[in-house]
Amino acid sequence: MKHLVIAEPAVRDLEAIVDYIALDNPDAAENVYRGLVRAAERLPEFSAAGRPGRHTETRELSVSGLPYLIVYEVSAEAVTILAVFHTSRDLARAFLDRMQGS
Repeated sequence: MKHLVIAEPAVRDLEAIVDYIALDNPDAAENVYRGLVRAAERLPEFSAAGRPGRHTETRELSVSGLPYLIVYEVSAEAVTILAVFHTSRDLARAFLDRMQGS
């Protein structure tokens, strides 16, 4: 089975999401965190679960019950999570900015 890698920008995304939600509702932040982690942990076994991504070589997983999208890439050895975005964002622009280092 492939192993899971979470790129540093995706770690920062997850931290920012949880921190923002926790300002108003720490319990909701914990639930969102658990939901995102649970979805991520299934990716090595079910790497084709997401749809083809907006950018070459990526896939996008809509997280069930949450308004978040996990952007990832699959290699022979690993599934690498590149980003976690709220679905209200302009995802194409957000990911392009990320890839260009903006």
